[in-house]
Amino acid sequence: MTTIREPIYRVPMRDDYEHLLPLSPATLHVLLALATEDLHGYGIMLEVVRQSAGRYKMGPGTLYDNLEKLMKLGLVEESTEKRRAVPARRIYHLNKAGRAVLAAETDRLTGVLREAKRCLRLSEGG
Repeated sequence: MTTIREPIYRVPMRDDYEHLLPLSPATLHVLLALATEDLHGYGIMLEVVRQSAGRYKMGPGTLYDNLEKLMKLGLVEESTEKRRAVPARRIYHLNKAGRAVLAAETDRLTGVLREAKRCLRLSEGG
């Protein structure tokens, strides 16, 4: 007897961004940190720690490697608005393409979690 499995990704992903998924944890956290406001590097690191309740910490090497990669992919930009208080700091901005990739990854992860919960219920006999 052959079992037909349903796909776990119910929300279709845009072809433009599918090749970028799945995101690494570091990349996901950088995009997520920039989703609500433009931040400088240290601000991103602090936001990652806050959003993960201290479970995920990112060092400067990982952060700046990811920012460079995200800027080359056209998902993050250096903000044109410099903060006057600390003009030497670079401020990073999540653009429309970056938001679309973050949304696609969120949809993908939602499908993964849905499938994991279903499998756990089945393995418990319920």
